[in-house]
Amino acid sequence: MTHYSIIPEETVFEGCEAFAPDYMELEVNGIMMQVERLNGFQARIVRIYSGNALDYTNPRYAPGSLLEFQPLFK
Repeated sequence: MTHYSIIPEETVFEGCEAFAPDYMELEVNGIMMQVERLNGFQARIVRIYSGNALDYTNPRYAPGSLLEFQPLFK
């Protein structure tokens, strides 16, 4: 990767090593996706894995969208 900037390289990439998101894969309505867990009841969509082009046009499953989980009690 080539990066041209007047900002020092140390400043641009500061904190890069400490970035460790909590990713997990799950299936929602038949669509496999990678999500970042935010807390016990929410996750943010990172990407979807689908062969169906219509899944990518659904704003509900756009990267950055939030998913809400309901707690399950047994």
